[in-house]
Order: sequence, then C-alpha cells, then structure tokens
Amino acid sequence: MNNVQTNRKRVVIPDIIHFFNRILNTGVHEANGIARNRQIRTVNIAGVTGGTVSLLFSIVNTCLGNYLLVLINITTMACLYSMVYFNERKKYDLGPMITMPVCALELSASALIYNNNMELYLLLVVCLSLILLNNKWVMLVLSIFSAVLLGVTHRLAPHTVIHQASETRRIMNAVIWLIMLLFCLYYFRLQIMGYTKELEESNRQLNVANKTREKLISILAHDMSSPINTLFFMLDLLQEDMLSGKDFAESSRLLILQAKNLQENMDGLLQWCYTQMKGIAPQPVHFNLVVLIEEVITFLQPQFQKKHIRLQNDIAQYTCIINADQEHIRLIIRNLLSNAIKFSYKEATIVLSMEDKGNELVISVADFGIGIAADMQQRIFAGDKIHSTPGTSNEKGIGLGLSLSQEFAQKNKGFLSVISEEGKGSTFSLHLYK
Repeated sequence: MNNVQTNRKRVVIPDIIHFFNRILNTGVHEANGIARNRQIRTVNIAGVTGGTVSLLFSIVNTCLGNYLLVLINITTMACLYSMVYFNERKKYDLGPMITMPVCALELSASALIYNNNMELYLLLVVCLSLILLNNKWVMLVLSIFSAVLLGVTHRLAPHTVIHQASETRRIMNAVIWLIMLLFCLYYFRLQIMGYTKELEESNRQLNVANKTREKLISILAHDMSSPINTLFFMLDLLQEDMLSGKDFAESSRLLILQAKNLQENMDGLLQWCYTQMKGIAPQPVHFNLVVLIEEVITFLQPQFQKKHIRLQNDIAQYTCIINADQEHIRLIIRNLLSNAIKFSYKEATIVLSMEDKGNELVISVADFGIGIAADMQQRIFAGDKIHSTPGTSNEKGIGLGLSLSQEFAQKNKGFLSVISEEGKGSTFSLHLYK
C-alpha cells in the first residue's frame, strides 16, 4: 500500500511542476527573442501571483461578510488571470494595458470605501507598468494616473469611508503590500541580471564564431588557392605549347596530389559548415565496425604507399557490431588515420588497435611521429580554435578534422582522447559507449 502511495506521489509531483511550467511559459516563443520572452514570463508570474492573492482575499472577505470587497477581489482576480490568456493569444501588450487601469480603479475604490490601505497597492501598479509594458508613453500615462490616484485616494479615504476596516486588516494589507513590492523589485533585478548574463554569453559565442570564421578564411585563402593556381599555371603552359605532354604527365602527379588534398579539405569544410548551420543529427544504425574500418584503410592506401608507411592492423580478428551513425564514425576513423599518416615519418609504422571494456569500446590509432606539445593537447579538440599544422612532408590541412571528429563522437555517445609526447608520437582513441 505504501509503495502505491509513493508511486502516486512520484507521478503527481512532476505533473504539477509541468502544469505550472506550462502556465508560466504561456505565450513564450523562440521568435520573440530573449528580452521579450522574459517579459512575457514576468507578466504570467504577475498575473498568476496577483490573481491568486486576490482569490485568497475574496475567500477571507466572504467569511467576513464583506461582499462588496468580494466583488472587487473577484474582478481584480479575473483581470490579472486574463493577462495570461492574452499572452496565449499573442496579444502581449493588451493584457497589462487593460488590467492595470482597471486594477488601479478597483484598489482606489476599495480604499475609499473601507479605508484599508489598499491605495498602497497603486505603487505596485506603477512598478509593474515599468516592468511589463514596452510603450514608453503608455508607461508614462499609467504611472502618472496611478500616482495621482494614489495621492487623491490617500487624502480622501479617511473622509469617504463607509465601512471602516479594522486596524488589524489595515496592518495586514500594508505588510502584504510591502512583501509584494519587495518581491517585485527583487524579481525585476533577477530578470535584469539573467538577461545581462544571457547577452554576455551570446556576445561571447558571437565573438568566438567571428574569430573562427576569420581564421578559417585566412587558412582557406592560403591552403586552397595553391592547387588551383598550380592547375591554371600548368594549363596556361600547355595551351601556349610551352609544356610537352611528357612534362605535363610528370607534373600532373603533383597536381593530382594537390587536387586530392583540396577535395579532402573541401569535404571537411562542407561537413563543418553543415554542422554549424544545421547541427549534427546522428542517424544510428547497426553495422560492423571492423568492416567499416577496413573500407577506410583501403581508401587511404595511396597515402600509406606515398610515404611507405606500414599499418599494423590488430583489429582484423574482431567482429564488432555497434549502433551509431555510420558516416560519422567513418569520418572519425578516416581523420585519425589521415592525421597519423600526416605526422608520421617515411617508412614508419602506425598501429591500429581495439579494446572491448564491456560497456565501452576503444579504437586507438598510434603513430611514432612528431608528437604534440603538452600545452597544445588541451586545445586540439576545441571547436572555437582552428589549428592547422603541416605534416612531416609538409602536408596541408584546414584544421577542422579533430574538432569536427570530436563533435561527431560526442553526438554518438562517445569522445576522443589523446596521449602524446613531443618527438615520440601520439595515440588518438575513439571511445564509444555501448
């Protein structure tokens, strides 16, 4: 029986939280922007809080037999709750513009009839108008109207009283007013601080994006123009009969390598640009990881042969079925092997290994090349920094490989790690959780 009651509580509490979140976020849409959405939430909080307080007042006044006050409380409650309704209808300014003057008049009427200090709540109307309204002229008119109404009501209330409120009720109204005023000011300060932090974070991300773009453009201008310029130069020589077919055939080998490098850079650039615009959306499927790695090795054979590098493949005996995005994993393995080739010396060895740790699979690519400095190891995966380091044979790159690979790995419930020592080589590992 106790377990059933506990389970019911576990179900009910999240439902209540979800219900209140829905109310407080009524009318909130991403297209409105950060500042507008914060204002809409504030209107909802003011409407729900003020409406609930008015409801409680109506219950108390019903018990005391003050039915005129009950009518005023219910009208105030309806006006305040209606602000949430107007937000739902996307008429964001209409709710406060209608509600605040009506509430101001009702508060004034209550103070004139009962001399119960309710005129103090007109200061809340002034504060809320400054917080909730966008039109400066409407804010000014409503603030002046409420201030004048406060002065007139406070002066006339002792002389127009019909049913004098008790001193206890006057003190209670004043205390509640003070608490609500302080809460209103405190909440407004929190909103300003939160909005400022969001702006600072947005500015920081924008600055990072701008620096990345500037670095990327400079690298592209240097690394991608070279093969194109070489191609145009050779075609001009061939067109002017200044280059024989034999010479062109010999020179074309270098041109082909440059064109392949350009194609790889363009592929990496396009993938990176796509992830920046659309985000990485993995499409996981079950596939044999070993077969995929063998396909990547076959694709990279010309690069191995060019530098006479031997690949020690220690994963051939495995049969490993994983659930991940096949193309993402392909790109990661290709980048790790390409980097190992790039930073290995001629006639070196690269070791490809795999370790099954039960709930984690680790694929490692170890080279014995130039290695990575300790201070650089912390930055090579950073998405906000682009590092383009020439290889041992002066191979070029645009510096997007490891950053992009880390993004792909994280989207597939994994990550990349590196162990390296400058001058002795590096081991890059892809960790995938099953």
